[in-house]
Amino acid sequence: MVTGSERDEASTGLSILFVCTGNICRSPIGERVLTGLADRMRADGRELAVTSSSAGTGALNGQPIHPHSAAVLADHGYDASGFESRYLRPPMLTQADLVLCMSREHRAAAQQMAPARWKRVFTLTEFASLAETGPQAENGTLAAIMGGRGRIDPNSPLLDIVDPMGRPREDFDRVFGEIEPKVETVAKWLAAQHLTETTGETR
Repeated sequence: MVTGSERDEASTGLSILFVCTGNICRSPIGERVLTGLADRMRADGRELAVTSSSAGTGALNGQPIHPHSAAVLADHGYDASGFESRYLRPPMLTQADLVLCMSREHRAAAQQMAPARWKRVFTLTEFASLAETGPQAENGTLAAIMGGRGRIDPNSPLLDIVDPMGRPREDFDRVFGEIEPKVETVAKWLAAQHLTETTGETR
């Protein structure tokens, strides 16, 4: 298996791991939205080779996705079938090129679990913001985004997507509304990396 450290960080074949707590509410939404967006882009003739997965810092292995998360995904045209939760382990972090966490707490846990990979661990909100505002001259590469993370306050509560567990369906709609546009930003960033890599064009 090729690990994240062995991959070219500008590659369009990036492995992205979404992280939350139980891996049944928020991170599965991130995983399945990115997978769905990649499929849609390929259907439109735009290549987007990405591996999307998820795990939870307090997850039980093999649990189904939360019914509300499954419903909100289905309502927006994403596939929630066949999902099983996974407990976050260090090898998952070392094999991922990019780790996108739902809160600062998850980011801290992931960075502590795999200290050597800390630069590749962000909150989803943090990474999406950096991808949108990165210096154009650097083509928004992963290396440039990692180097520019100081532009965002790492302790801001605005970086957290609040857990909807135990809340009504409306809270899951809220969470989806926060996650989908940020994952769309990630997908567009990935597509731009592919364009730069294959044609030499800049964004």
